[in-house]
Amino acid sequence: MKIRIRIPLKINLFLPVSIIIIIVVTAVTLLFINRSINAFNEEITKNLQLEIETISKIFEREVSFNLEKVQTNLRVAHMHFYDLPLEVTNQTYEMEVEDQVSGDKHIACLREWQLDGKPLSENKDFVNNLTNIIIGGTIAIFQEIDSGFVRISTNEQDSDSTSVSCTFIPNNSPMSEAIRGGEIYYGLALVMDKWHTTACEPINLNDTLVGMLYVGNKENDMGELKRILSDFKIGKSGYPFVFDNDGNMLIHPYLEGGSWCDSSFFKQMQGSKEGFFEYKKDRNLTTVAYKYFVKLELYIAALIVPKIENREFVHNAIIGAATIGVLSILLLMALIYRFTTERLYRYFSEWQIAKKKLATAELALKHSEKLANMGQISAGIVHELNNPLGIITMYSNILINELNEDDPMRKDLELIAEQALRCKNIVGGLLNFARKNKLNINEVDIVDFIKRSLQNTVIPANVKVNINGNISNPMIMMDDEQMLHAITNLEKNAVEAMPDGGTLNITIDGDNDNIQIRIADTGTGIAKENIEKLFTPFFTTKEAGKGTGLGLSLVYGIIKIHKGKIAVSSNDNPKEGPTGTEFIITLPRIN
Repeated sequence: MKIRIRIPLKINLFLPVSIIIIIVVTAVTLLFINRSINAFNEEITKNLQLEIETISKIFEREVSFNLEKVQTNLRVAHMHFYDLPLEVTNQTYEMEVEDQVSGDKHIACLREWQLDGKPLSENKDFVNNLTNIIIGGTIAIFQEIDSGFVRISTNEQDSDSTSVSCTFIPNNSPMSEAIRGGEIYYGLALVMDKWHTTACEPINLNDTLVGMLYVGNKENDMGELKRILSDFKIGKSGYPFVFDNDGNMLIHPYLEGGSWCDSSFFKQMQGSKEGFFEYKKDRNLTTVAYKYFVKLELYIAALIVPKIENREFVHNAIIGAATIGVLSILLLMALIYRFTTERLYRYFSEWQIAKKKLATAELALKHSEKLANMGQISAGIVHELNNPLGIITMYSNILINELNEDDPMRKDLELIAEQALRCKNIVGGLLNFARKNKLNINEVDIVDFIKRSLQNTVIPANVKVNINGNISNPMIMMDDEQMLHAITNLEKNAVEAMPDGGTLNITIDGDNDNIQIRIADTGTGIAKENIEKLFTPFFTTKEAGKGTGLGLSLVYGIIKIHKGKIAVSSNDNPKEGPTGTEFIITLPRIN
């Protein structure tokens, strides 16, 4: 049974307008929220770029200080170096040298250098003396070879505190390129896996490049800059970081020392001087702003997660906009309801009542015509078929009795007799259908009537029957013979719906005007698509030969001529609850 919810006319009139108002106000609210969030995110990006400018100034100041320091150290080293006589002798020796970047080794041929008359490669007096003057600085003298510049005297040490002599800076490094170009190099350089703020100058002898003089501050000399940046917070989620032109991470709270040279992140910035972009990080859209620090050939960047930063703003914006939107909707709906809906309601109410009366009258007329036509057709069919079917049945049975048990024709004749009997039952149903418009009204005790109907129904042992007949006045005026046929038909259908057993519940209730009879089973239920067809003549869900399809149409007709109503509810899906069917009959006490 389909459950139809009746919506009042006022709501039917008001609902479309309300939906339009809600859609429009909601769309405007969402547009406002979206624009507010976009404006807030744009402001976040602008602030991030301002933070980059601030960091750049800090970096400029700190790096300038370090550069000034190494520039001073280079002037001191230059003065002391050239105060001593340098001689590059013709004496040569071979040495295994190692590329400080790749780690590759090869044999190089070096010339013996004499500084102040002492072999420079064996004497560290010069670099040690400078170490005492340049506190915290590193000093190295490099000799030029085909593959780059190799350290022949230095106070630099590896991570295991051993000298890094015999390591060389390859030709493709920015430092080597500057020296070979006759320039003084200032900048940040990777020396033996450690970053230094460096300064170096060519060593020329007789206008020929023979080496370079190098000074630098180790990475720990940039500790102040790192400390400043590590304490530099941007909002709730942002932080700055620094990496060089090759993608090597110099300062980063989590990835310091790593390399981004092959990452798409780095490639988006490479080649441009400044800008910003967005990328996905841990399922959050992250905004990155950056600026290229030309002086030291490195990038200063910062990132922020707008979703984290604007969370509170979005929350407040949504609540505020939603509040205004709801108040606007309520105000508009109240105005429309007050000035429009009431007037339309009065008009449509009168029109709907008239339409309903017309539809009811039309439906009743069609149903009456249908019943009358079916009755006439049924009477004609009964008259024409009853006698031939009786003759077929009689002679079929005579022939069956005359044949032997093993006669092969016996089964054919039994089939003829069986089908003739089925046709006769159909004719009998049509006869009942044709006579149902004639009532013989009697006063009946409905409780006793239900008990008597059960005596005319075969109840299997596995079916339990419950009768609930607590009604103060059980008397009703009706045609008990026709109604008995209708009730027993429903009881029989209920029993057949419980082939594996179950419970048949019959409930009798009523008031001063009507009596209600509920016949419910716990059987297999009726498919939803068949419920509307149940009372249609000749519709049946039973197997061929086991039903005529007239039973429920006859029940419907009998109840209708008693001016009653019949409804049905059913469930055939165990997943939706207990299966079963219930027929609800409402009969007026007086016809």
